[in-house]
Amino acid sequence: MGDTYFISDVHLGTFSEEQEKERVDRFMEFLRELETRAERIFFVGDLFDFWFEYKYTIPKKYFPVLYQLARFREKNIEMHYLPGNHDFWLGNFFRKQFGMNIYDQDWKGEIAGKKFYLYHGDGIAKKDVGYRILKKILRNKLSLKLFRLLHPDLGIPLARFISGSSRQYTHQIKLDSEQDYIEFARRMFQRGHDYVIMGHQHTPKVYEENGKKYINLGDWLSHYSYACFNGNELELKYYNI
Repeated sequence: MGDTYFISDVHLGTFSEEQEKERVDRFMEFLRELETRAERIFFVGDLFDFWFEYKYTIPKKYFPVLYQLARFREKNIEMHYLPGNHDFWLGNFFRKQFGMNIYDQDWKGEIAGKKFYLYHGDGIAKKDVGYRILKKILRNKLSLKLFRLLHPDLGIPLARFISGSSRQYTHQIKLDSEQDYIEFARRMFQRGHDYVIMGHQHTPKVYEENGKKYINLGDWLSHYSYACFNGNELELKYYNI
């Protein structure tokens, strides 16, 4: 039996290939190591800086990680994907091609007798009122149809611009909203969950209360952080730092 891994906020495609080569190489090295360690992997949002499921188009810079996902499927590693605020237009591609379990928002379940609650974390901050409204608009079926009318050569650069603005906004509010996330985790504890795992803030965090634990996964832009559950303990870890 292998371990369970939790990863969020990699934001693949954030920069040009030359600019992000080192961090992507490090992430790919990490994924290759999971081939022999992982029983299951949860991607807790924003694996990609932007993902919109066109019928025939996939950005070429995503090919290496998609190949690795195919390797995980070959090795029968269980994969789960929760949407973030940058990659919530997932469609059926990951389910059909890689056998992934795809969720609309959060995940509640039990692993080795422990009750987990997973959510990317977007919209939790009390100051995020505007984003909560925008989220409903962006996920509207009409919005999806209208965006799909744009040619990928226009749609993808536009989405990357919007994604960059979103990352800056997240950075501005994250320090003020940390307590909001802890309060949210405590509510989940009261509902019977042993572990609460989120991302979005890009700042690794561990909070413990009465034997229960909340972890914010941080990011792979600067922290190279993730969480691992070995069946007994849930830990926040850092890769090659």
